[in-house]
Parts: sequence; C-alpha cells; structure tokens
Amino acid sequence: MKKIIMILFAVFSLQSNVHSADAYVYGSGKYFMYGVEKSDLQVINTSLIALGFTSSLSETDNSGYGFDVGLGTEVAPNFFLEGGYVNYGTLTINTTTTGGVENIKTEIKGNGVTGAVKYETDGFYFKGGMHSWDFSGTVSTSLGSSSDALGSGTDPFFGIGFGSDGFEFGYEYYAIEEGDISALTARFSHKF
Repeated sequence: MKKIIMILFAVFSLQSNVHSADAYVYGSGKYFMYGVEKSDLQVINTSLIALGFTSSLSETDNSGYGFDVGLGTEVAPNFFLEGGYVNYGTLTINTTTTGGVENIKTEIKGNGVTGAVKYETDGFYFKGGMHSWDFSGTVSTSLGSSSDALGSGTDPFFGIGFGSDGFEFGYEYYAIEEGDISALTARFSHKF
C-alpha cells in the first residue's frame, strides 16, 4: 500500500505542474497468460510422488482475469507518465493423486504497483516501466488449506497497443524474476 501511495503522490505532483486537461485516470480489464509449462507441472507431480503418492496429475488452464487502475499525466507532447495498481488475477492448478486419493487445488494470486513512460502517436502507443510485484499461494486439500507468501520483487514491464477517444486495446509483458506473464488488455481513460 505504501508503494501505491508513493506512486500516486508522484503522479499528482507532476500533474500540478501541467494543465489539468493533461491528467487522467484509467482502468482496464486484463486477460493474463501465465506461462506455466508442462515441466513446471511435472515438478509438482514429482514432489508429490516423492512424498509417497503412487501417481500425480496436475492441470491448469494457464490463464486468469485481472485489472489495473491508475493515474497519468502528459509531460511533453505525446509523452505520458503513469502510475497505478495491478491485480494479476489467479492462476489455478488442479492436481489429482492416487495411492492416497486426493484432489489438491493450488491458487496463486498477485498484485503490484506500476510506474511507466508511455508514448502515443497516430492512435498507437508504446510503454515501458517497472512493476513491483507480490505473489502468494493457497493449497487446498480434503484436510484443509494453507496459504503462504511466494515472493516479491521489482522487474520491467512493456506494453503496445492502439486506441482513440479514451479506449485502448493492447498487449503487455511482465518480467518476473526468471519467468514472465503476459496480458491482453482493454482500457478506458478519462481526463480530469
């Protein structure tokens, strides 16, 4: 929360130096693709078999829905600074074991804050910046559930897209340590 407040304060400070028509709020819906590979699922299966299960099968649709909200301001012609909050959605992995029949549900959720420079021209935009992320996981079984922090960090993110009149459609890429996630976005912004 402290990071969100710092970014919003920085954007509002910049906004006070420009005309109010250059500042805006935005929000978007995001369809995330998490980049989980079969080898990642096999690590889960191998670990469960090492615990004593006869077999283990893990599956995921490798996607989820999230959103972001934030503030932006034009600092030079066609150049904008943006800061906001992003919810990375929920990755769900379902695992079935035998030799001790169990259905295990793993949910990984995350959120973060973003800061970016955006360039717009002829209806197209390009943006790049940093996102500070935090992920946690919950494992649910027939005996109960357990939640734990999975990690946090700060890495680059990039986006491209097109739009007009406050509506935009785009693609975003978020680096996360040794992995990544990507998203298709539909966004609306409003000047104030």
